[in-house]
Amino acid sequence: MPFVADNSVVIAWFSRSQATAYTDRMYRRLEKDELLVPSVWPYEFANALAVLERRKVLTAALVDEIVRKAARLANRIDAPPASPAALLAVARRHALSAYDAAYLELAERLQIPLAAKDSPLAAAAIKLGLLAA
Repeated sequence: MPFVADNSVVIAWFSRSQATAYTDRMYRRLEKDELLVPSVWPYEFANALAVLERRKVLTAALVDEIVRKAARLANRIDAPPASPAALLAVARRHALSAYDAAYLELAERLQIPLAAKDSPLAAAAIKLGLLAA
């Protein structure tokens, strides 16, 4: 079954300092399930890698390698993106940032599980019965 993974989960697949048992379990889902991400994901992913590189958690060479590997991971980027009105409605309903709302909106619209490491986003996914186990 396809699933949505929020950026903190995807980053954890490449940076062991961010990994948990949950993120490792979600990584193993890729063997059989398709990953979907919202259209905001490339920006969030690049930003997180830039921050990790700046903080010297990851080297530039490793970041470049991660970018190449990640290009194969995100099988599908949601297009067209959700409307600002749809994102705002989800953000308001669950007290989320618009960025986090993009992940939840996609999972809710497609009725597929959401892998979320972030507490407010995970709590919203639990409330909707969408948190990936």
